[in-house]
Amino acid sequence: MNDRIKAVIKVLKFTSFWGGGTLLIAYHIRQTCRRLEKIIDPSVLDAEKKCTPEYIYIDDPQFALNMEQAKETEQSVGLARIWKSLRHSLACRLLWLCRHGNQEQRNLALDHLASFKNNKKWDCLKLAQALDMNTAVLLARTYGSDLRYFLPPPIHVRRAALTSELMSFKFRDMIFAVQKICPHSCIQYFLSKYFANLQEQAMESDNIPAKPDSISERDLCMMCLDALYHHVILFHSNNYDEDKSSSTLINMGLLPRLAELLLRYRNDTDLDLSVLKILTVLSIHTCLLKDFFQNGLIGELCRLIKSEDVRLASSAAVCLANLSGENCFRPGLYLLHPLYRTRTKLSCDTLLIHGLRGGVFVTWRQRDPKFGEPLVITDVGISNVKGPNICIEDTVENNYLDIELKEVLEDLTELDEESLLSNVEVVLQDIPIDAKRDPSDVNKFIAMRKRTALIEENEDNCTYTHCWPKDWLPKDCNNLRILGVNYWSSLSEWLEGCPLQSADIATRATELAPALIDAKVGQKNIPIIWLAHSMGGLIVKQLLIDAAERQDNFKNLCEQTRAVLFYSTPHRGSALANMPRAAAAVLWPSHDVKQLQENSPILLKIQNEFLKVADVYGFETISFAETLPTLVTSFKVPMHFVQSQSADLGRGVFYQLPLDHLTICKPATRQSILYTTVLDIIQKNTNAQCDLAYSNVLVDKLLNLFWWTMRNKAKEVIDTIDEKHNSHNKYRWFEKILLETFIGSFSD
Repeated sequence: MNDRIKAVIKVLKFTSFWGGGTLLIAYHIRQTCRRLEKIIDPSVLDAEKKCTPEYIYIDDPQFALNMEQAKETEQSVGLARIWKSLRHSLACRLLWLCRHGNQEQRNLALDHLASFKNNKKWDCLKLAQALDMNTAVLLARTYGSDLRYFLPPPIHVRRAALTSELMSFKFRDMIFAVQKICPHSCIQYFLSKYFANLQEQAMESDNIPAKPDSISERDLCMMCLDALYHHVILFHSNNYDEDKSSSTLINMGLLPRLAELLLRYRNDTDLDLSVLKILTVLSIHTCLLKDFFQNGLIGELCRLIKSEDVRLASSAAVCLANLSGENCFRPGLYLLHPLYRTRTKLSCDTLLIHGLRGGVFVTWRQRDPKFGEPLVITDVGISNVKGPNICIEDTVENNYLDIELKEVLEDLTELDEESLLSNVEVVLQDIPIDAKRDPSDVNKFIAMRKRTALIEENEDNCTYTHCWPKDWLPKDCNNLRILGVNYWSSLSEWLEGCPLQSADIATRATELAPALIDAKVGQKNIPIIWLAHSMGGLIVKQLLIDAAERQDNFKNLCEQTRAVLFYSTPHRGSALANMPRAAAAVLWPSHDVKQLQENSPILLKIQNEFLKVADVYGFETISFAETLPTLVTSFKVPMHFVQSQSADLGRGVFYQLPLDHLTICKPATRQSILYTTVLDIIQKNTNAQCDLAYSNVLVDKLLNLFWWTMRNKAKEVIDTIDEKHNSHNKYRWFEKILLETFIGSFSD
């Protein structure tokens, strides 16, 4: 009994000691927490949770996709689990190939990613999180890419776009900074006109000069962007370390400001164009790709390349091509076709060179039926040119209950039309009134060709294009690349102009040649076709003369040239340049006009040297001459810019057309001789090139064997990656069948 009491007492002592100690410690902890709560507010720790989460750039695309895939694999079952796993597995594999695959695998993966349709927003955001900057810029250049694949600008840029802060003064500070580095009279004039006493007020940080009341904030921002573009295009360098103006603007945050401006004025075509002009110059520095990507400009460029406005689409295509490193288009070059990446080999390079007071999107537009309107002296842009309204024809569809009867009636109607057209002479537009050295192999219209010609002519009359080579040539020729060249020119010194932009024909040819070499023009087995209007033909002749005398890559420009088409080029000068003193005092002709004096020794020297080069290299030359005067100013003063004897090169085919100087390069339809001549030359040279490339049967077999080996190798790599990545999946055999079917549908 005593032993039991002793044991109970021992247990009570042990329990009371440890229990009391535990209660004492808990009491002190509770009192300490209460005192801390009175001193520190724990709600501040949850402040960050109330903010909108920011995007995080994940370096490894497999991370997010694999984690989500593993989570859904554990929680879902059945066919739904297999389908979700399949999509994530395919996206992960394609992203991996975009980073680590060879060129063929990367191109195939990008095409498949762009082909994904009807994706949910969350799936697109996950893919955007996993994209790296190199894959993003290539995907933006791929046709059909979803805009949701690209991250928007950072949150601080989006928040700033919602404020009413004036951005014009931010651009003013940037202009003032680059003006210190490279002073220029044009920039100083702009600052003194719109921002008076800038230097004095810049010393006072709290003082902001008043914005001109007559100018809106949007217009003032556009003027500032034009001033920045004017400065960077004059002082830019191919090397980023030497380009002080561009590096200064980047360090001052130009790219975030441009992204903010695009968000503020959404879908504003003129403002988008002003921003794109600066981006095209900055994009030649591929080291800025990270800055473009992190500021959300890759997605903006992908949006603009889809624009129906040819100016926006071509400029965005130039930016993306430069940033991707696949091409390098210097300022002044416009990529008109193809806008997107292509895996097919180019068959021909077509280059467009405009004349005085012209432009890529003004000179090469389709002819307006009202082409008799007078020419004004002020500068012309695409916004000043309006095409005819699109006509909509009322078509009556006959509904037949018997489909076979309908097909028989349509065949009878077509046969009836062909039999009728075989006995009818079809007269198309732009028939020459005179021709010299006309080729003997003139295409004759058969009945089927006449019917097609009438249909195409009716279609072209109902639509309008601001660049007919871009919209028409790809329909009739495959694998073309069309580049437009822009340069500044003027007719009169009365117009405002920059003294640093004035140049003669030889200087313009010297500046254009390296830009074409950087754009990979003149590659082996890729013929070059030149389309030149007015003074542009003189620049082309001087460029080919200089290239023929070189022994480096520049000589390829001459060796690969197959044909040059001159549209009212003053080979021997223009009588308009020899105006009397009284007229010259009133019109004050520019330096560009003075170069075109009739029988100028410089022009005659270019003419003689070019004829020798053309004979040596066998250029095909075709010349078109105007016969109607051009109406100038609102008084409709008729002036003949280029006489027929001066427009005749003296070599090759020569046509005189009943058109004026402005419409000589603007065909009304695809049946115009201005277009059919170009089409015949391109088709003849591309077909000859294809015959030369594939004339050897053994070479053709070797190429087929090479591509068969590449396809099998790519399939083995994909299977190896898939087996290592998902070897633990017990449904692997079923997913493989679905995956092959899914990819096969895209490959078809």
